[in-house]
Amino acid sequence: MKTQSNIEKRDLTSGSVFQTLIVFSLPFMLSTLLQTLYSMVDMMAVGNFVGKEGLSAVATGGQLMELITVFCVGFSTAGQIIISQHMGAHQEAKVCRISGTLCTILAGLALFLTAVGILGADVFLKILNIPPEAAGHAHTYVTICSLGILFTGFYNMIAAVFRGMGDSRHPLIFIAIASVINILLDLFFIGVLKWQVAGAAAATVIGQASSVICSVIFLYQHQKEFYFSFQLQNFKPDRRMAKLLLSLGIPLGLQSSAVQISFLFVNSMINGLGVSVSAVFGAGQKLRNIPGIMTQAIGLGATAMIGQSFGAGLTDRVSKIYKSGCMVNAAIGTVITVVFFLFPEASFRLFTADKGVLEYAPVFMFTLLIEIPAKIFMPSGSALISGVGNTRLSMTLALCDAFAGRIFLTWLFGNKLGLGAFGCFLGYTLATYVTAVPQVVYYLAGTWKGRKRLIAES
Repeated sequence: MKTQSNIEKRDLTSGSVFQTLIVFSLPFMLSTLLQTLYSMVDMMAVGNFVGKEGLSAVATGGQLMELITVFCVGFSTAGQIIISQHMGAHQEAKVCRISGTLCTILAGLALFLTAVGILGADVFLKILNIPPEAAGHAHTYVTICSLGILFTGFYNMIAAVFRGMGDSRHPLIFIAIASVINILLDLFFIGVLKWQVAGAAAATVIGQASSVICSVIFLYQHQKEFYFSFQLQNFKPDRRMAKLLLSLGIPLGLQSSAVQISFLFVNSMINGLGVSVSAVFGAGQKLRNIPGIMTQAIGLGATAMIGQSFGAGLTDRVSKIYKSGCMVNAAIGTVITVVFFLFPEASFRLFTADKGVLEYAPVFMFTLLIEIPAKIFMPSGSALISGVGNTRLSMTLALCDAFAGRIFLTWLFGNKLGLGAFGCFLGYTLATYVTAVPQVVYYLAGTWKGRKRLIAES
């Protein structure tokens, strides 16, 4: 009876849509805020103790690590979508097979990506045109962070199980553990031991490892409640589930990798403009993440809600979830616009007092504000497309965003039209509309209502 009661609390197919979205998404928001907080502390500590060379190294190295690990995120998102649709259709018995297969796939993928990160660090950083004075720091950062990719894979797998079943609270707890440990070790490794960029990377890996250990212990103690089994036979890939995970995970991974490649292309262009511009872009990305993580949290919550509701055949509820997400993100966008418009330089002073960097702060903030309207619709649009399992469309839009949008527009404004740093920043933000507009059209067209549910393929 206890297990049944807990499962009912995770039912996202009933009750007030707006209230459920807010309550369910709040832990997502706090989780992503904590992740951004500890990455900002990385940047703040490195910027103040190492200098703009360290800022450039962590910014570039961090984006490279995101590219290397995108397939871990892609497959875990696929697992979350499949689990949520099965929970919505009350086919909980299949969740154990899904999670065990997902764990095995992610473990193998993480080990492969670890080797790629360590062995390919030099080559990747040269391609990214990183400033010479930051190259050594960046190589150290990427090498150490690559050792933590296995922890990234396992955390994403466990979080996918929780979120797919409607539990957003426990991933928050485990991220909080990683964040606190990361921040404390940042201050100790960088401020006290003077390990510089290596200290930031080591703090990140140790924080991730601590989070995974705690989450594994918790999952082991609550196996029945979360339909999980630690018996070895559960980790033998189920052929049908593996095929379904691959059919969703590969497009999601390609989607994320295309976006990250476009980010790295922009980063390479900006690195060519000097270390000051590189540093302001790196710090600016952390500030950009503040509204981004809040709207993304609404998107993550909406994805799980749409997955369960679509799995249960409740298309009217799916539509209400989409609209509610847009309303919440509009409120977030309004507040952030006011803050960033009034305090551009003050925001950047959190990271550095370097005059060369602060000179570009108002320029970056102006271009950042341009993308706020698109950010109102994108999270709900992505949630709808992913929640109904249309990952091929999601991948197609991401490829257009990355290559026809971000890379082309950055080159056009920054290089072809000779607008320099302003042009790069402008092209980077305008690309957001390449995805946002088609997503709105997809929702209004209503073709998503007739898609086959994933439970029919498992």
